[in-house]
Amino acid sequence: MRRGRKRTFFARLGRGLGDLLAKYNRRNGPLLAKGLGFSFLFGLIPLLFLSVSLAGYLYRVAPGLQRFITEEFLAFIPTQARSVLLSHITTASGNWGAIGILGILILLGISVALFDSIERALATMLSAPRRKFHFGRLISLALMVGAVLCFFGAAALSTTATYFRNAISFSPALVYWGGKVLSGLMFAFILLGLYYLFARRRLRFWPTLGIAIGASLAWQIIVSLGSGLIRYAGRRVIVFGALAWVTVFLIYLRVLAELLLFSSLLVSRASPPQETE
Repeated sequence: MRRGRKRTFFARLGRGLGDLLAKYNRRNGPLLAKGLGFSFLFGLIPLLFLSVSLAGYLYRVAPGLQRFITEEFLAFIPTQARSVLLSHITTASGNWGAIGILGILILLGISVALFDSIERALATMLSAPRRKFHFGRLISLALMVGAVLCFFGAAALSTTATYFRNAISFSPALVYWGGKVLSGLMFAFILLGLYYLFARRRLRFWPTLGIAIGASLAWQIIVSLGSGLIRYAGRRVIVFGALAWVTVFLIYLRVLAELLLFSSLLVSRASPPQETE
C-alpha cells in the first residue's frame, strides 16, 4: 500500500515537472534567459557605475568610505572578479564629470533598459499583459532608483553591522551565517515584490513567499558553489584559475536569469490567471 502511494507521488511529481518544463519551453524560456543574461551583463555595470559615482560624490570627504561601501555592495560577485571590477569602476567614477551629460543619459538609458528586460521576461512567465510603453518606462525608472537606494541602504546597514560587530565581538561563524541569512531574506523580499509588480493580478501570498524564499536559497547555494569552484580552479589549473572568475561570473548571470524565469513560472502555476493560457 505504501509502495503504491510512493509510486503515485513520484508519478505526479514527474508529470508536474514535465508540465513545467513544457510550459517553460513554450514560453521561450531558454531564449528569454539568454536575453536577460545579456541584459544583466550590459546593464549591471552602468548601474553600479552610477551608484559608485554618486557614492564618490557624496562621500568625497572620506575617500576610504567609498571603497568600503563598494566592496560590501559587490559581495555577491566572486572575489577575483570583484577586485578587477572594483578597480575599473572606482577609477572611472573618480572622473565621472568628464563623461558629460550625454554619457550620463546613455548610462541611465542602459540601466533603465535592464529593468525593462526584467519586466518583459517575468511578465511572459507570469502570463501577465505588458504595460503601456510610457508607463512601463516609468516603472523601470522607479526600479532603477530603488536599486540605487537599496545600494545606499545596504551600505548603511553594513556599516552599522560592522560597528556593532567590532563593539560586541560576535563570533565569526555567527557573523558569516547571519550575513547569509540577512542577504537571503533581502533577496527573497525583492523577488516577492517583483512577482507582485509584474503579475498584475492577485497572487496567493504564502505560496508566492515560499517560492521567493526557495529561489533565494537556491541562489545562495549557487553563489557558494561558484566561489568554491573558483578557489579549486585557482589551485589546480593555473591558466583556468586566471580566467575562472570571468567564466563563473558569466555563468552566474545566466543561472540568475534562469532562476528568475523558472520561479516566475512556479508563481504563475500557484496563482494562475483567470483566462486560459
